[in-house]
Amino acid sequence: MSLLQREAVKEYVLYFIFATVVLAFILLMDRLFLLADLLVRKGVPMSAVTEISFFSLPFVISVSAPLAGLIAGVITFGRMAQDNEVAVVRAAGIPAWRLFIPVMVLGIIMAPVMVVFNGYVVPEAQHRVRNLLTDIARKKPALRIQERIFMDDFPGYMVYIGSINQRHSTISNTVIFERGRGKNPPAFVTAPRGELKYTVDDRYLVLTLYDGEIHELLETGNYRRLAFREQIINIPSEDVLVRQGRDYRTDDEMRFNHLLKQIRDVNNDVRELNQQLADLTGAGSDNEIVEVRADELKTRIRYRRSEALRSLTELHKRFSLAFSCFFFLLFGAPLGLVLRRGGIGTGFIIGLIFFALYYVLLLAGENMAENGTVSPFFGMWLPNILLVLPVLELSSRTLFEFSIVRLFTGRTK
Repeated sequence: MSLLQREAVKEYVLYFIFATVVLAFILLMDRLFLLADLLVRKGVPMSAVTEISFFSLPFVISVSAPLAGLIAGVITFGRMAQDNEVAVVRAAGIPAWRLFIPVMVLGIIMAPVMVVFNGYVVPEAQHRVRNLLTDIARKKPALRIQERIFMDDFPGYMVYIGSINQRHSTISNTVIFERGRGKNPPAFVTAPRGELKYTVDDRYLVLTLYDGEIHELLETGNYRRLAFREQIINIPSEDVLVRQGRDYRTDDEMRFNHLLKQIRDVNNDVRELNQQLADLTGAGSDNEIVEVRADELKTRIRYRRSEALRSLTELHKRFSLAFSCFFFLLFGAPLGLVLRRGGIGTGFIIGLIFFALYYVLLLAGENMAENGTVSPFFGMWLPNILLVLPVLELSSRTLFEFSIVRLFTGRTK
C-alpha cells in the first residue's frame, strides 16, 4: 500500500468515526430529552436511564453509519482533489482508481458486518429497550398516562384524561370508571380539572380531582349522583423497578433467525388456509354457513399475508441499510473528486441533503411494500437501485476518465 493510499484510508476512517459520533448525537437528541425527563421528573433510577441510552445506540448507529460513509468519502477525496494530490498522481501516470482501492475494500468489509449488526445486535437492543420502558411504566403509572385515550392498565380503574399539563402536573376533563364492583355497573367519576402527584414514599399515584361528580347505580336500582369539591383517588405504584420483561417481539425486535422462522410459519399458514378455502369452495354448496366460513378464511388469509409482507419488508430493510454503507461510499468518494471541496461543512451539508432524499424514498418504499403496492424487495432496495447509475457514471468519470452515459448514447464529447 502506497503512502497516499495509507493516508486516504487513515483520513477516511477518522472522518467516518467523527461523522458517526456527530450523527448519533443528533439522532439521539430526541431520546435524550425523554431520558432527562425520566431521570429528573419521573424519578427513574440513573442505572435504568443509562441502560436505555446504551441500548438505544445500535439503532442509531445502523442509520447513521451509511450517511457517515458518504460524508467521509466526500471529505477525504474532496480534500485530496482540492490539494491537487489526485492531479499529481495522474500526472505521474498512476490511475486515480488505485487511491480508491483500500477504501473500497473497507466498504466491502463493512457491508457484511452491518448485515450481522442489523440482523442480531439492533433487534436485541430494541427488545431490551422496550422491555425496560415497559417495566418503568409498570413502576410509574404516570408514564402510561396519555391524553384522549381510555387507559385500562390501572388496578381497579379505567381512566380517561382530556389534557395534561406536564409542567404543572395538572389534568383536565377527567373521567374515571371504577371496576371490580361485581355484577353492578361501574361507578364513574367526572371532573373538569385535577392534579397528579406521588406520595412521599413513592408507592401511590395520587389523582386529586376538583369540582366533579360521582355517578353510580345502586343495588336497589336507584341512580345516585354526588357532587364534590375535592376527591382523592390513590393508584398503587410498585416501589421498586421490577425487571419482568416480555417474550413477545415485534418485527423490528426479531433477530434474523426469528424473523425467517416467522416468515416460514406464516407462509405455511397461508398455504393451509388456501387449501381449506379450496376444499370448501370445491364442495359446491351455496348455503349461508359455507359463505360465512369462506369469508372468514379469506379474512384470515388476507391478515396473514399482510403479516408476511411486514416481516419480509423488515428483512429486506435490514439488508438494504447494511449494503447502503457500500453504495454511499461508492457515491461519496467520486462526488468529492468532482466537487474538489474537502471541508467538513461541505461533507455534512451534501450528506444530509442526499440522505434526506434517500430516507424519504426508503420510508415511501416501506409503506408501499407493507401495503402490498410493490414487492418488499423492490420497495426496500429502490433507493439503492436508484444509486446504481449515478455511482457508475461518477466512478467512471473520476476514476477511469470515461463516461458510461456517453458510451451508450454514442457521444464522444
